[in-house]
Amino acid sequence: MAEAVVSVTVQKLGELLLEEPLFLFGIGDQVKQLQDELKRLKCFLKDADENQHKSERVRNWVAGIREASYDAEDILEAVFLKAESRKQKGMARVIRRLACILNEAVLLHSVGSEIREITTRLSKIAASMLDYGIKEAIGRDGLSLSDSQKEQRQSFPYVVEHNLVGLQRSLAKLVNDLVSGGVKLRVTSICGMGGLGKTTLAKQIFHHHKVRRHFDRFAWVFVSQECRRRHVWQEIFLNLSYKDENQRILNLRDEQLGEELHRFLERNKCLIVLDDIWGKDAWDCLKHVFPNETGSKIILTTRNKEVALYADPRGVLHEPQLLNYEESWELLEKISLSGRENIEPMLITKLEAIGKQMLVRCGGLPLAITVLGGLLATKSTWNEWQRVHENIKSYVSNGGSSSRSKSMLVADVLCLSYEYLPPHLKQCFLYFAHYPENYEVHVGTLVSYWIAEGMVMPVKHTEAGTTVEDIGQDYLEDLVKRSMVMVGRRDIVTSEVMTCRMHDLMREVCLEKAEQGSFVQVIDSRDSDEAEGFPSLSANTCRRISVQLHGGAEEHRIKRLSQVNYINPRSRSLVYITKKQGNSWALLGKVSFKKMKLLRVLDLEGAQIKGGKLPDDVGDLIHLRNLSLRLTNVKELTPSIGNLTLMITLDLFVKGQLYIPNVIWKLQRLRHLCMPSDLNPKTKLDLSTLRNLQQLWDFPVGQCNPRDLLGMSSLRRLSINLSSQNTDFEVVSSLSNVLTRLRGLTINVPCEPMLPPVDVTQLVSAFTNLSELELFLKLEKLPGEQSFSSDVGALRLWQCGLVDDPFLVLERLPNLKILQLFEGSFVGSKLCCSKNGFPHLHSLTLSQLENLEEWTVEEGAMMRLVSIEVKSCKKLKSVPEGLRFLKNLQEVEIGNMTKAFKDKLISSGEDFYKVQHVPCVVFEYCDL
Repeated sequence: MAEAVVSVTVQKLGELLLEEPLFLFGIGDQVKQLQDELKRLKCFLKDADENQHKSERVRNWVAGIREASYDAEDILEAVFLKAESRKQKGMARVIRRLACILNEAVLLHSVGSEIREITTRLSKIAASMLDYGIKEAIGRDGLSLSDSQKEQRQSFPYVVEHNLVGLQRSLAKLVNDLVSGGVKLRVTSICGMGGLGKTTLAKQIFHHHKVRRHFDRFAWVFVSQECRRRHVWQEIFLNLSYKDENQRILNLRDEQLGEELHRFLERNKCLIVLDDIWGKDAWDCLKHVFPNETGSKIILTTRNKEVALYADPRGVLHEPQLLNYEESWELLEKISLSGRENIEPMLITKLEAIGKQMLVRCGGLPLAITVLGGLLATKSTWNEWQRVHENIKSYVSNGGSSSRSKSMLVADVLCLSYEYLPPHLKQCFLYFAHYPENYEVHVGTLVSYWIAEGMVMPVKHTEAGTTVEDIGQDYLEDLVKRSMVMVGRRDIVTSEVMTCRMHDLMREVCLEKAEQGSFVQVIDSRDSDEAEGFPSLSANTCRRISVQLHGGAEEHRIKRLSQVNYINPRSRSLVYITKKQGNSWALLGKVSFKKMKLLRVLDLEGAQIKGGKLPDDVGDLIHLRNLSLRLTNVKELTPSIGNLTLMITLDLFVKGQLYIPNVIWKLQRLRHLCMPSDLNPKTKLDLSTLRNLQQLWDFPVGQCNPRDLLGMSSLRRLSINLSSQNTDFEVVSSLSNVLTRLRGLTINVPCEPMLPPVDVTQLVSAFTNLSELELFLKLEKLPGEQSFSSDVGALRLWQCGLVDDPFLVLERLPNLKILQLFEGSFVGSKLCCSKNGFPHLHSLTLSQLENLEEWTVEEGAMMRLVSIEVKSCKKLKSVPEGLRFLKNLQEVEIGNMTKAFKDKLISSGEDFYKVQHVPCVVFEYCDL
C-alpha cells in the first residue's frame, strides 16, 4: 500500500512543479529533491510491502515512508491552494498582490523548511536500510511468503478430490462442450475467487472418461503468478511426449522449443490445462505455440475474468458459484461426520446442530468448508466441537494453528489475490475495511471517496470524454473481475455496478491488511462501553476513521461515542456508516472540526447533530472534497462552507427543510451536487459558475435561475423541480443544445389538484441522447414513441394521471429495458402488452395503480422479461395468462395484494400454472 501512496505523492509533486513554477520560485529545487528521494525509495517498496508481515523492522520502515509521503502531500496541497487563491484578475488584485509579496516570501520560507524536514526524514529512512539491516530483511535469501504459498498451492493432476458437491451439472456440461468442439482452438476458462474449487473442477474434467477417450495426449501445468514461458512450454511438451524425448526437449533453444511444440499440437489431439494463470501478459507470453487449426483444446483456471475473456472471447467461460446452504452442509457432513457409525445418535444430532451453526462462517466457500470439515473430523466430543465454534473465525482462516508453514490456509489463498494487485488497486481494496460485515456498498459513494482521497488518477491515452468517475468504475470492475469483490446489483441499462459487497473471508483479509498498514480505524457502536473499548486515536497513525452505528444502540452508548477523543488530527476521512437508524442525536455534540483540518472526506449520513447546525469551523477544512449531510437533521448551512474550494461531492439531501447561503457558486470544482428536496423559501442561489458538474439532483427552479444550467455542459444526470408554467419547460427544452452529454433526466412538478396537466412532448423530444427518463407530474397525454430518445432504456412514471393505456406507446420503444409505473401514473382500468411489444424489456413494475382491473399479455410480448413486480394494485383480479409464455422470467414479486390474489398463485391455486416455470415467486404483506 505504501507504494501506492508514494506513487500518488510523486505524481502530484511533478504536477506542481509543472503548473506552479513561479509560485514555487526559491523552493522548486527542494520540491524536486523531495520527489527524487521518494522515487529512489519507491524502488524498494514493492518488495518491502510484501515482506513487512515477517519483520517489525521492515513494517516500521514502510510506515515511516508512508507517513512522510502523506505529510508531503498535505504540505504541497496547502501550497497549491495558496497558489490558486492568488489567481484573480483585475487591478485590485494586482495592488493586493504587491502588498502581499512579503507575506508570500515568509510562507514559502516556512514551506521550504517543512519540505527540507521531510526530505531529511526520508534520507534517514534510506540510510536505515543498511544501518538496521532493512535491505537484508527485504531481500534475504530463501523463500518469501508468496513463494512458500505458491509451493503449497501447486496443483498436481494425480491428486483428485473425492468429496464433490455442487459440481455434477457443471462437470457434465463442460465435458460435453470440450469433446464436441470443432477443429478451431478453443479455450475453456474456469474463473472465480480463490478457494471456489476451480482446480478441483478442472481435475474432474481432466480425468473424465469421455475426455480420456476423446484426446490422445494430456498436459497439466501449474502457471502461478510468475509465469515463465520456457518453463511452461517445457512442462507442456514433457507432459505430451514420451520419456525418452525428455533430455532432447530440455536442451532445445526457446525458438526450437516453441516451433516443435506448435507442430506437435497441430498433428495431435491434446488437452492442456493451464492452472492458476493470473494476467493477460502471461497468456500473451504463452499463446504463440497454440495453433488455430487443431483438434487440441485448452482449459485454464484463473481468478481474473478479464484474463479468461482475453484468452478466447468466444470460448467457454464457466464461473462456479458459492455453495448454497444445503450443498454446504452436504460437503461438511461428508468430511466431518462420515465413518462415525460407532458414535451415539444423540451425540451425532448435537454435533450436526453445532456444525450447522459454524457453517454460516464459511459463506459457501468450498475451501473454507473443507478446512473446517477436516478440522472437525479430528474432534470426537461435543466439547471439542464447541471449542472450535467459540473460535470459529480463527479456525476457518488459519485452521486454528499459529504456524503458517504446515498447510495452505484459507487466508493465505485469498491473500495471494491482494498481493498480486497493482498498487492503485490495493488502496481501493482496503477501503472496504470501512464497512461492516455483509454491508451492501453503494458504488457511487465508494468511488467518490476514492476520488476525494486522490486514489483515482487520470490515465494518459484514455478515450475522449472519459471522466475520473469512469476510471473509478473501471477500478471497481477490475476488483470484481479479479474475484475480490462481489456484485450486488447492476444497472440494467448501463451494466455499471450499482452495489457490491465482499465475501466474509475476503473481508477478513481486507481487515488484516488494513490493520497491518494502519489504513483505517473502525469504531463500532457495539463494542464495550469501557474506556479501553474506545482508545484515543490522537497519537494513532491511522488516517481514516469509520464509525459504524448499528440499530438498537442505547442513547447513553451513542453519547459515549460522541465524547471519545477518537479523532486523529491528521485524519483524511471520517465516515459514519449507519446500518439502521438509532438514537444518535448527540453524535457530533462535542467534536470540533478544528482538530481535523486535513480531512478529504466527511460523511455524516444519518447522524443527528445537536442543534441542527454544523459549526462555523467546518469552513477550515480547506482540503475537503467530499461532504455528505444526507439524512441528517441540519437545518442551516454556515456561510463558511464557501471556503471549501476543493469540494467535488456535496450531498445536502437532509431530512427536513434546509437554508443554504448563496456561497455554493464558490465551489467551482463541484462535480456532484445533491440539493435538499425541501429548501427554505429564503434560499436564493447562483449556480452559474458550476461548470464541472456531472450530476445535479433536485435543481430548484424556484430558488435558482434555470439559465444557470447553460454553463453545465458536462452534466450527465439532471433532476429538476419545475413549476407548471410553460416558460419553465421552454427554458429547459432550450438547454438540449448545451447539455449534449445528458443521459439521465428527472422532471418533477408539484401535483396540486388545481394545477393543469402538462404537455412534455417538446421537452422529451429535445433531449435525443437520454437513456433514463423519470417524470413526476400530471400529463395531458403521453408523448408519441417518436418523441422519445431511441436510447431510452429506463422509464419511470409517477402521478401522471394517464387515462389511455400507456403500453400502446411504450411497447414500441426499441431499447426500453426498465419500465416502472408508480402511484397515480395510470388511472385507467386495462393494460395490454401486444404481440412483439417490449422486445427488450427486462424489468416491469406496476405499483399503486388503484384502478387497474385487467392486465393481458399476448403470446410473443416481453419475451426477454426477467422480473415482474406487482404491488398495491388491489382491483387487479389475477396475473395475465400470457406470463406462462415468458420463458426468461426469473422472479415475480407480489406485494400488498389481497389474500385471494395470492392464493391463486400458490402451488395449489388456480393460477399457479401461469408462474410454475418461474424460479422465484415472492409474496409480501398479502395475508391481510
